[in-house]
Amino acid sequence: MSVESGTFEVLAEPWVRWRRFAEETFLRRRPEPAWHTPSRVLVEDAAHRLRDFGGSRDSGGPPLLVVPPEVNHSAIVDFGPRQSLVRTALDAGFSRVAAVEWKSAVAETADRDVDDSIETLQAAIRTLGGRVHLVGLCQGGWESAIAAALDPSAVATLTLVAAPIDFHAGRGALRRVVQVTPLPVYEALVRAGGGVMRGEFITAGFDNLLPFERYLLKPLVVWNRLDDEPWLARFRRLEDWYRWHKDLPGVQYLRVVRDLFRQNRLVAGTFEVRGRRVDLGRLAMPLALVAGTKDHITPPEQLFALRDHARARRVLSVEIPAGHIGTFMGTEALRDHWPGIFRWLRGQEA
Repeated sequence: MSVESGTFEVLAEPWVRWRRFAEETFLRRRPEPAWHTPSRVLVEDAAHRLRDFGGSRDSGGPPLLVVPPEVNHSAIVDFGPRQSLVRTALDAGFSRVAAVEWKSAVAETADRDVDDSIETLQAAIRTLGGRVHLVGLCQGGWESAIAAALDPSAVATLTLVAAPIDFHAGRGALRRVVQVTPLPVYEALVRAGGGVMRGEFITAGFDNLLPFERYLLKPLVVWNRLDDEPWLARFRRLEDWYRWHKDLPGVQYLRVVRDLFRQNRLVAGTFEVRGRRVDLGRLAMPLALVAGTKDHITPPEQLFALRDHARARRVLSVEIPAGHIGTFMGTEALRDHWPGIFRWLRGQEA
């Protein structure tokens, strides 16, 4: 190697590293997250798909329906071959496993309200035979609780994961931000999005809940791990999911901010769907409540508050040492906790 070429390589090395860093972070084009377990689409419209993953048809019992949050891509419930709530449910022997896949909002669906999402869940339950084990995650959790309260006979068991029920309980960072931010700010964001709440605005909001971790610590970690390809591959997959922006219907988003986060109408008993009041006291089916002890978005108190409102006699309360999405897609959670949760659910079928 000549002195000139060696000097060039030394001078070029920082630039090459910066370029690699940029390509792994802010310059990366995010592909749409993929589903990993084979499925077929039973129903599709402008707002959602209902995916059927099959199951143990000879095992009997109601099918299991997973309801992801409408924020971010629904494939988080089937994140990878060894990180899949869907796969874990199939391994538990349910007669059938299905999941809702929420689509990104467009002009055609910008006026969808919470009521429309609840009707989507009710229609999915009918498609699956009229009675299911219902598993709701985060936003999909309080939506599942509402659907179950409106028609308890359609839900064999109700499992809520990292789902706010009492939106004012605990000391969650999201609760504090929504309480102090004037409603016109959220209305302006929806107007800026042309009637939808843009996914990039939502992602920025979540980043701002943990500014040190997201804006300083994470970039430093990535910089220091640029030569660790296995780590980068794992980081890339999760970041691609998190930063693949999915828009929400503006009407729905503003109602959630106003009626749930600010006015806490679900536990107050004043929340309505198509003119019907939602009474959490009608939840008498077996309940499984799964919270993350490190969840900064939905502290466990917001979920466990349901025990004070539901009439269920059989309640399984589980705390997983994980953050928000880690409660239902983390490797340790799926290995150490979810098989037992699913066994408990199947045990309630008798």
